[in-house]
Amino acid sequence: MRIVVLGVAAAARIALAASTLTTTFKAVIVTLSVGLFCMGSACAQSELPTTTRKVILEKSPGNGYRWKLVQTALPQVRDHQVLVRVHAVSLNHGDLEMLKRDDGRDLTGLIVASDAAGEVVALGKDAKGIRSGERITSLYFQDWVDGPASAEKLAGALGGPLDGVLGDYIVLDDTAIAPMPEGLSYEEGATLPTAALTAWMASIGQRAIGKGDTVVVQGTGGVSVFALQFAAIAGARVIVTSSSDDKLARALALGASAGINYKTLPAWSNRVLELSNGHGADLIVDVGGRNTLDQSVKSLAYGGTLSVVGGLSGYDGNIPALGLLLKTATARGIYVGSRADYLRMTAFVRTHRVRPVIDRVFPLERYGEALEHMASGAFVGKIVLRLAD
Repeated sequence: MRIVVLGVAAAARIALAASTLTTTFKAVIVTLSVGLFCMGSACAQSELPTTTRKVILEKSPGNGYRWKLVQTALPQVRDHQVLVRVHAVSLNHGDLEMLKRDDGRDLTGLIVASDAAGEVVALGKDAKGIRSGERITSLYFQDWVDGPASAEKLAGALGGPLDGVLGDYIVLDDTAIAPMPEGLSYEEGATLPTAALTAWMASIGQRAIGKGDTVVVQGTGGVSVFALQFAAIAGARVIVTSSSDDKLARALALGASAGINYKTLPAWSNRVLELSNGHGADLIVDVGGRNTLDQSVKSLAYGGTLSVVGGLSGYDGNIPALGLLLKTATARGIYVGSRADYLRMTAFVRTHRVRPVIDRVFPLERYGEALEHMASGAFVGKIVLRLAD
């Protein structure tokens, strides 16, 4: 047997090498452990916070509700769900309406808002059609994947009756998300789920619109501006109505052919007929509701289509049936759309490089100010909250 006697320095080097090997081996074990954890609930990052901010409703001292920013535990991801880190949320008029709801249902604790853009950071074990790290947007309806609407499909709206999206981290079913078009910022992506899809279904998504057609769009809010953009890209002559000459100037810059100030011309249907050489509008996107339906029907061309989108002046308006009958025209209600419709719309956005129009971006902490800005009506396009860069 050979006995080797090591000096102190050599022995120290060997001990250090053994220690390094042990540390490396431990690091591999830790890495494997994290990987195995993420296989069960696949994640884009190994460390997630334990809590998240979210905005919920609580009873107001008077009637209706008020909003409240709270900190709660990170939500758990179920089998067919994904965990999303929200970067941006866009506001809709419905966010104001929720504060005034008094239909007998208790909305206390409901997470507000319906339109978010963010990245998937964890997947349930049975989540389909999505990968960890993917940039996505929410969808307005959780269960309307394709086909015509039904009571069951329309019962799953985010932000009421289901929890909404205004939080740093949220869980969504895999049927309630879709890929965000490449090239858009998170703020731009957040404008698409409700406003853009509604505009798509109200305009070129359900009717062939092209060169030589006349389209009337009411107002310059989110739905109206998207409808203007879609119809103009399709080649239609777009007429925009507004109470503001400044907003009409913005609409012309965005591609409108003409503008009508309905404060100056209350009987604006006459001007539509003049601008179309007596033909009328082949399509009207009506967002006003009660106070605009009569003028909308009078503006229609023979065989035209009236898309009833909103009720800014009330939802209890009457559509003149005789006016539709005499013009063999069609009126149809628009209530956002399905996931399949959304994918067709985002393909159009990507192909034609549509850039959503954003009026202002607020941080989450200024949510109340953002709601006030929306209530003022002094905006063009969409209002967005930024939650993360």
